[in-house]
Amino acid sequence: MISVTGQSGKYILQPSLVGMHRETTEWVSACELWKRELAFFQKLLDQHAPKMSEVEFKKQIDHYQHLITYYQGELVDHLRKKLKDHEKKLAVMLKELNESDTEYFKEHAGIMDEVAGFARVFAEFKHGFFAFIERGFSAY
Repeated sequence: MISVTGQSGKYILQPSLVGMHRETTEWVSACELWKRELAFFQKLLDQHAPKMSEVEFKKQIDHYQHLITYYQGELVDHLRKKLKDHEKKLAVMLKELNESDTEYFKEHAGIMDEVAGFARVFAEFKHGFFAFIERGFSAY
């Protein structure tokens, strides 16, 4: 059996900090996946946009192009940097065995809410984007 306390009797890792680490690294992985998905969406848009000549499709192409550019070039990178910086603070807390930084816990909750919120927006974006591409396929 593995003990969570060292010989000094102090906790080696506080379970909530371990959970926060896991949650943060999962979101970092999600950011990397979002970047790859956005690159794929850009290729799809580039491939199908020239075939869509109706004005309504052109407006939607511009809309999705703006979103892809913003998500890929700015927002996902910003979220990933926030998560990485947050993870660095956690590493310092664990190294120093300082679990009293209540600001870190508040910050963690805020960042997790922000990233989860973007995950919901991104899921809606994907749903709408695929529906748009499918409509475009049926139009030509």
